[in-house]
Amino acid sequence: MSENAAQRLAREGYHALIICEGTAEEVVIKKLIDADALIFPQEDVIEVTRTRKASEIQANYLSYDFPWPVCIMRVLDSRKESFQLGSLYVNRYPVINVFTHPEMEALVIVREGMWQQWSKVKSSVRPSVYCKQELGMKKIKRAVFLEAYWDVGSIVAAARDYRRLSKIPAGELCLADVIKEDLIAS
Repeated sequence: MSENAAQRLAREGYHALIICEGTAEEVVIKKLIDADALIFPQEDVIEVTRTRKASEIQANYLSYDFPWPVCIMRVLDSRKESFQLGSLYVNRYPVINVFTHPEMEALVIVREGMWQQWSKVKSSVRPSVYCKQELGMKKIKRAVFLEAYWDVGSIVAAARDYRRLSKIPAGELCLADVIKEDLIAS
């Protein structure tokens, strides 16, 4: 498999500022960081934030003179969400989008072995709704539930299976693409 943009930046020594769209993304990313399972080593992660506006990212994080190159990794489900850095930042800070489309809860569906069943209704039922209605996971959006539900092994397995099962557009990154290859390959 050829190297993707995120892998190249990690190999080149970039440090990552990671933006998470929601609670589910934040819980999963923090678990991967704590286990040093991301392609960006734990010590190379500047911070994990839920701040999503480019102007706020610039003001809160990019006004420093970092001693190493910095990239921004956005973990989100929406392919349409706009994120445009200002002219002072756009060429200095590469942005990597990691999509969890249609929702991060699709990983739960994969983990529960329900991908084929959900695929039959996916045009009308969002993954989070499916998890609540069909899997009885009423608290699927809550950090406490997610902390207890996910461990690193199950995240890696679900991310790997999601990449295999879903139709990811060419050039688009998914969660499996930013997990260390030796973990994904096992």
